[in-house]
Amino acid sequence: MVNVKNMIPSYKDMGMNIITLSFKDEFEKFFLNDYYKKSIYQVRISFFLAVLLYGFFGLLDMHLSIELRNMMWLIRFSVIVPIGFLVLIASYAPDFDKYRDITMAFTMILFGIGILLMTIIAPKPVDFAYHAILMVTFVFVYTFIGIRFISSTLTGIIILLCYEITAIFILKTPMAIVAKNNFIFISTNVVGMFAAYSIEFYSRRDFFIAKILESNQDEMFKLNEKLEDRIKEQTAELVDTNKGLIKEIKFREKVEKELLSTNVKLNKLLNDTVTGLVSAIEYRDPYTAGHQRRVTQLAVAIAGEMELSKDKLDCIRIAAMIHDIGKINIPVEILSKPGNINQYELELMQNHPKAGYDILKEIDFPWPVANAVLQHHERLDGSGYPNGLKGDEILLEARVIYVADVVEAMSSHRPYRPAMGIKKALEELDKNKGILYDENIVNTCIKLFNEDNFKFEK
Repeated sequence: MVNVKNMIPSYKDMGMNIITLSFKDEFEKFFLNDYYKKSIYQVRISFFLAVLLYGFFGLLDMHLSIELRNMMWLIRFSVIVPIGFLVLIASYAPDFDKYRDITMAFTMILFGIGILLMTIIAPKPVDFAYHAILMVTFVFVYTFIGIRFISSTLTGIIILLCYEITAIFILKTPMAIVAKNNFIFISTNVVGMFAAYSIEFYSRRDFFIAKILESNQDEMFKLNEKLEDRIKEQTAELVDTNKGLIKEIKFREKVEKELLSTNVKLNKLLNDTVTGLVSAIEYRDPYTAGHQRRVTQLAVAIAGEMELSKDKLDCIRIAAMIHDIGKINIPVEILSKPGNINQYELELMQNHPKAGYDILKEIDFPWPVANAVLQHHERLDGSGYPNGLKGDEILLEARVIYVADVVEAMSSHRPYRPAMGIKKALEELDKNKGILYDENIVNTCIKLFNEDNFKFEK
């Protein structure tokens, strides 16, 4: 059994080619199928935006004479934009995943060639504006349209070579200007290659870790089955031998020891898996490193002060440790983005409780861990997400974690704002207790800080 706690998997561990990023054997097929299903919606939106922008940049053509403007629009609106929309429609075909990369790459090359054709036609200095549009094409090639690293790299290089041929042999551009443009274009391609490489690498690593967790879960089930089989065998032996009460007592003691030993192993396996999940999540998002650990500290302290049952306390501890596991599905660029996020990115962020629930729901925890993770952003007045639950519809465990989460998040630094401090966090709780937050839990939390001098451990 692979232990996630002790590894952030390397290329060798994952059987991944360092250049092409491909997995070995059938694992590559499984990844490509999973990656396609998860990314195709975003790819369609991004590609639609690319086609829309390509048409919108037709405003630049207004600066030309009528004859040249009409020729530009012929290239833009009679050839390039219709082809783009045809590719977008084709993306809904059942077997589009088999030829997505080559189709998208070909279309982006066509977009680039169209821009270069317009550069040839446009008089100076208007043609420099079309050079700038070529930069936007490189950005879409390497990031938004979701083609793999190798395909995006080859696409970017082909567009760059087409520019070189156009600038040097067709436009006879002075070498000084070609050199300046090359500095920008080549730099953009290098940065884009790193971006495409990182996006694909982390997607593959997340997929690999998810498969490890599935494997660990399967082995846990097998271990339970073996234990059950063993108990049945030993019980049958006891009935068969029937050599007296003393021997039966000794036999039961032996079985109990085995059960205890197995239970210890299962608990250790559970803790190792949960700790590994925490490590994997925090590795992707350095700005919130330690967030889940500190939320767990405060949530457990609140549960202890409220004298909740051991089962509820254990559930809160495990759920708090992995309450943000759903962020494993969010691109790292969004997790670490400074400043405000857009509506689409906000929707991705707000989907992480549901994503976490989907990951955890098949694990046979002895407590409602998956539901606590699903509900940890629900509010008493129904304004939370993802399901807008109200009042007692929300698990007590989730309400405790939510209060701890708010305190830790407000008191810690985030990429989009500085830390606001414990005082502001407690004022927020006191202001909205009974409205957004459970009043009893809030009062207990405030008491911990003001009277019991609770502090987050380093």
